[in-house]
Amino acid sequence: MAVRQGIVDAMANSIRSVAALLVCGAVGLVNSNPRTQEPLSVTEALNLRTIINPQLGDGFVAFNMVVPVPLKDGSGGSYLHLGVIESLENQAGDVMPKIRWLVKGKNSAGSMVLRPGARAVSFKRRVDGKMQVVVQSIAGGEAKVFAATRSVASYRWRPDGKAIAFTVLDARPKARAAAYASGIRPVVVDEDWRHLSLWVVEQGGEPRRLTEHVTVYGFEWSPDGKTLACACAPENTVDASYMKKRLHLLDVATGKLSKLVDNPGKLGDFAFSPAGHLLAYISAADRNDPHAGSLFTIATDGSGGPTPMTHGFAGMVQHLQATPSGFLVQESIGVRTRLRHLDASAGQQRSYEPRESQLAISGFSNHAGKFVFTASHANHPAELFSPSSEPEKAQAHRLTNTNANLANRAFGEQRVVKYRTRDGLMVEGLLVLPIGYQMRTRYPLVIVAHGGPESHYSNGWLTTYSQWGHLLAARGVMSWYPNYRSSTGYGVAFCKHDHGDPMGKEFDDHLDAIAHFDKLGMIDRTRVGVGGGSYGGYTAAWAATRESKHFAAAVSFVPFVDMRTKWMTTNIAMEFYYVHYQEKWPWQQPGLLADRSPLNWAEHCDTPLLLAGGTSDPRVHPSQPLMLYRAVKFATDTPVRFVQYTGEGHGNRLNVNRLDYTVRTLRWFEHYLFGDGDRRNKAVPPLDVVYPK
Repeated sequence: MAVRQGIVDAMANSIRSVAALLVCGAVGLVNSNPRTQEPLSVTEALNLRTIINPQLGDGFVAFNMVVPVPLKDGSGGSYLHLGVIESLENQAGDVMPKIRWLVKGKNSAGSMVLRPGARAVSFKRRVDGKMQVVVQSIAGGEAKVFAATRSVASYRWRPDGKAIAFTVLDARPKARAAAYASGIRPVVVDEDWRHLSLWVVEQGGEPRRLTEHVTVYGFEWSPDGKTLACACAPENTVDASYMKKRLHLLDVATGKLSKLVDNPGKLGDFAFSPAGHLLAYISAADRNDPHAGSLFTIATDGSGGPTPMTHGFAGMVQHLQATPSGFLVQESIGVRTRLRHLDASAGQQRSYEPRESQLAISGFSNHAGKFVFTASHANHPAELFSPSSEPEKAQAHRLTNTNANLANRAFGEQRVVKYRTRDGLMVEGLLVLPIGYQMRTRYPLVIVAHGGPESHYSNGWLTTYSQWGHLLAARGVMSWYPNYRSSTGYGVAFCKHDHGDPMGKEFDDHLDAIAHFDKLGMIDRTRVGVGGGSYGGYTAAWAATRESKHFAAAVSFVPFVDMRTKWMTTNIAMEFYYVHYQEKWPWQQPGLLADRSPLNWAEHCDTPLLLAGGTSDPRVHPSQPLMLYRAVKFATDTPVRFVQYTGEGHGNRLNVNRLDYTVRTLRWFEHYLFGDGDRRNKAVPPLDVVYPK
């Protein structure tokens, strides 16, 4: 344990130094009592609150706060509280504004938006067994049902605030409903679905159905309230929601539905221009594009085709909203984030990027020429911000402080790192250093591979139950969050790099990162671990098998391990076909898929491997990690364990399962990355876990 003890001693000395500096130099940031700052604990990390869904009105902002269910309340996911801040124009300085909590405790306010023309919010609430839209004044008081409807899936206010459009899951056909009521409930694969139909209702009126025989996944009102733009698909399946949504216009008076554009592949946000003559939308560039990250506009009168607004953009458009003069978009450019405004008529653009505040924007809302946004930082999850009075200074004014305890915690430094790969490509990522990091000391490293691979890391908060940044830093472990080739945020061509080459050059990027940090003298190459979920789990499984010699420990969560059977057992088979595999089926490329499957290399696994996943995962069938577990167990003497979480899907929703997975993951890395001798052949950690209180 000599290596571990040396790192721990260095950490302890540096934590005390950092604490002293903060107490002396940052009044109010920590307690005045000059005690040593403690690192973030597992319990704290899993109970952190996050601000989401800002909604800006006339001088006020409403927002949701995600509150994990405390373990003392039993097994559960999260509550969704609703808060309001008024008199925004008077907010300045370092004093946090007062928040009025309209929904709190064990209650939730999902699908919260502002009611147009009123100082009121609306959200969904279960009433007499059905999800209804309720309206509540921002001053408080009782939340009242807007109109009696069938159970609402999603809704949008008409611009005058006097009606809502909403979707409802169609009723079962009579024969099927009768069978269901009697307890006969077979699941007929790919056929047992019902449409999401669009309805409209005015306050005090009767709901009126607008669509039939089509599923409406998303919809937005035109400024005059006469038309709805709709994202429609011929069926209500997960695959259809990914690959078959097309933009239509619906005449609300007549119910006539007309296709506006045959947008290719995946579809994101869309919104009408202020005059209603244009529709802006975020879409895939083509049907093989893994992500909806390109911005287009199209005339709503059908007079022309789509106009690309971001062709050649080495980034990604993530979200879109209409403004009084155009459109406001949220963009990612690598690990950076920004807001950019496009004038609908003059073509002028201006951007806001809070670089000085070092924030990663996660959401925004605009109203009457102003905006607010949510953003995280390397040292805190997402909070609510407004731009400074001089936005060009790239600063932000913080409006919430939902995790005040973090001011008293020690964190590892988070750095943006870029390096050249063996074939000359520039790859970027985020490196979280151990607390008390000292130069010329070599530390264990854990690579945390994101899923997708159509995803990316932004330079913000990186500590969750499945990303362990500051929890690893507290244990003397460096962690690396790479935006390897195939990631989003770097343009369309970059995110297609995995096509036809899964675990090829994209995995070389991970090996090149190890070589880069080794050359800098930062890591111990014999103590490198890897972890991730979904495609990141696939990456970890590949590392533990085909590339085992490079890795001392691996944690693979909800992974696919056999490309052929994964494809045929997932709920996104068509997405796989179009987006990643050049429109070829498994039987048309058996050699490649076998070669790039960790299961095919199981007998070569020499890396202690922890596998985990849910028993009800529709995306990656539970048989996937089970097959690799059996193969490694029977073909090798390598330590391997498989943990299943009852009822969980593609990721853990429940607090108890998030806790277990976090504790087991950290223990696995500590067990196999620290210590002397032949660590690879150490027995697996004890079956039972000691959970923190």
